[in-house]
Formats: sequence, C-alpha cells, structure tokens
Amino acid sequence: MAKKALRDTGEAYLYLLPAFLILGAFTIYPIVYALYLSFHDWPLIETARRPREFIGVENYLRLLASPRFLGSLQNVTIYAIFSVPLSISLAVGLAVLLNMQLRGQAFFRLAFFIPFATPAVADALIWRWLLDERFGLVNYLLSVIAISPIGWLTTPALAILVLVMLNSWQTMGFQALILLAGLQGIDKHYYEAAKIDGASAWIQFRHITVPLLTPQIFFLSVTSAIAALGLFTPIFVLWMGSPGPVASALTPVFFIFETAFQRQRMGLATAASYILFVIIMVLTLLQFVAAKKRVHYDQ
Repeated sequence: MAKKALRDTGEAYLYLLPAFLILGAFTIYPIVYALYLSFHDWPLIETARRPREFIGVENYLRLLASPRFLGSLQNVTIYAIFSVPLSISLAVGLAVLLNMQLRGQAFFRLAFFIPFATPAVADALIWRWLLDERFGLVNYLLSVIAISPIGWLTTPALAILVLVMLNSWQTMGFQALILLAGLQGIDKHYYEAAKIDGASAWIQFRHITVPLLTPQIFFLSVTSAIAALGLFTPIFVLWMGSPGPVASALTPVFFIFETAFQRQRMGLATAASYILFVIIMVLTLLQFVAAKKRVHYDQ
C-alpha cells in the first residue's frame, strides 16, 4: 500500500515537473536574482571602468532619501485613493442597472466591457486624442458652451485627475460584470421579505445588496489597489514617454523604468521594485485583515 502511494505521488510530481521548471526559470529565479542585484551598483552595460559592485543596502537608502522616488509614491497613493473607490462605486451602480430587465441588456453589457477588453495602449491613445488641447473632442464640446480650452495633458494639477478618469472608464465594465454575477447569486427571498416589512429600495440596497456583495467588492478592491500601484502604460502613452508635466504623473513603476533603461542603473531599479513589492504586500495584508469584519458571505 505504501509503495503504491509512493509511486502515485512520484507520478504526480513527474507530471508537474514541466510546470515547476517553467515557474522556477521564469518566475522564482528572476525574483531571487533581482533581490541579489538590488544590493549592487550594476550598470546595464558593464565596462572595465564601471563593473558591477556590491554596495549592500545603499540603493535602498538612496531611494528612501530620493525626492523623485518619494514623489512617485505620493502620486500613486493619491491616484489609488481616488481611483479605486470611484471605479468600484460606479461599477456597483452600473451592475444594479444591468441587473434590471431592460431592452438591449446584452448590448449594454458588451459595450461597457469593451474598454477593458481593448488593449491599454489603444485606450490611452483614444484618451490622448479626446483630451488634446487644440483638436480634442472634449475641449470642442466645452467650447460649444463657451468654456475655454483646458490643457488636460499639459497642466500638472490635472495629471492625476486624467488618470483617474481613464481608469474608471477602462475598468468599470469589467468590475460591473463581476458584481453582476454576485447580484444574480443573491437569494430573492431577502428582497421579498424586506418588501413585506416596508423597506424602501434604498434600504434594500444598503442593508441587503451591499453586504452580500462584499466578497466581490473585496476582491475588486484588492486587485484594483495592486493594479493602481503598478500603473505605467497610460502614463507612457498619454505623455509620449514622459511622466507628465513636471513629473506630475510619475509613479514607482515609471521610476523603475526610467532608472533601469534610461539611466541604466539596474541595481537601483531592482531595489525600487522590491520596495514597491513590500508596499503592495503590506497593503494587501491590511485589506485582508480589514475584510474579516466587513466581508459577509451568504450561507
């Protein structure tokens, strides 16, 4: 019996071996090697005059004293604080509307999902055209009601606002579909009992719909926060390779990109990557701790 169990276990690991090899070569090894590099002053192109040099935690100390890196953390924090709650709130409202028996329901579900299915580069290019100060559709519509053109992409104070609007438009449809699945899983008897007790539509939404949607809302809050901290593509496309006017849209990932491939300081870039990794991990753990009291599962 023991030999059979051992043989079955060995066969199972043998089948899993290709996956383990791929995971180790393309995920685990790069992660470990990046940690090793973060303790080195390593130029992207090594020369005899500038070889790789072990410097300990100096890269981390430089980053924690760097106004540019700290500024990128501040920018992405502001962006996450506004974009995550806004996109999820809009998605909840949209999911409620899509759950109603309306004509063309399938069409609207597809229409709102298209921005998420479209490549992020294409989405950002569309918004770059829409927000162009001289030829953009948004400023044209504003001019119709006698509002002067706004420099959406040239005004530092508007950079985060533009990114928040783009993110909400791009992710709202996908989030709404996740929430719609949760809505359709709620037992109708809850609403029938509430109606018998005279509860209004708002009371039903607040005390039945939202509590029973907390598992989906929690999932979206975690994934949206991680995505917000990893923001890069819209910035690169909207401002054509720059981090916005006066670095107003600089994020940690963009900082890592320019440090690694423009300044060619791979050790500093990998150190910044690990700082961002720790921030994301801590934030995710805090969300899981908070969810224990606020997430309700329908039994």
